[in-house]
Amino acid sequence: MKKFVFNNETEGIYPLTVQIIGYIKNLAKDIVDDHTDFRIKTILIELLTNSLKHMGSDVTSIGIDLKNNKLYISKQDKGKPLQINTRQALLTWPLPSSKFARNEIAIYGDGFGTLKGRVKNSNHLEFFTEDFDVQYVDKETIMGLNEHYGLMIIARASDTFDYKHKPGTGVNTFTSVIELKQQ
Repeated sequence: MKKFVFNNETEGIYPLTVQIIGYIKNLAKDIVDDHTDFRIKTILIELLTNSLKHMGSDVTSIGIDLKNNKLYISKQDKGKPLQINTRQALLTWPLPSSKFARNEIAIYGDGFGTLKGRVKNSNHLEFFTEDFDVQYVDKETIMGLNEHYGLMIIARASDTFDYKHKPGTGVNTFTSVIELKQQ
C-alpha cells in the first residue's frame, strides 16, 4: 500500500489529488477509463474535504492499494470519531452494544435518495445508498436527516464504502473500493 500525507490545508487538495491520480494511472495502467478516473477524483476530493472539516491541524494519511483488480482508497486520521445524529439519538463511534443492535441507520437524505449505514459491529459501519422514485419522496424524511452529503457522494462513487474506528489508537479509517475492469 502506498501512503500519501495530507496536511489538512485547502491549497493541498488539488496537488495531492493530481499526484495520487498519477500514481493510480501508473499502477493500474490500462484499466482506468474516463468514468473510473472521474469516480476516483470525486472520492479523493470528498475524502480530503472531509478531512479539512473534521481534522484541524493534524495530518491525514491517504492509502492506495490495488488487489485483484480492486482499487482501495483509504483515509486515516485521528480526528473525532464519526457522529451521526438520528432522530432517536446521537451515534458516536465506537457504538455501545445497545446502539448497534438495530443494524441499519439512515444518515443523510435528499430529493433523490438516502445514505444509510449497516452496523457491522461497534467499530465498523458499511455505507450504502437507496434511490427514491422522486415523485414519492417524503419531505419530512429528507428534512430530518443530518448533513453528511459528502459521504453520500463517496458512497455513490464507490462499489463499497465503509468506516472503521479503532478505539485503542483513536484511528478513523474510511475505505472506498472501486472494482476495475479490464478494457
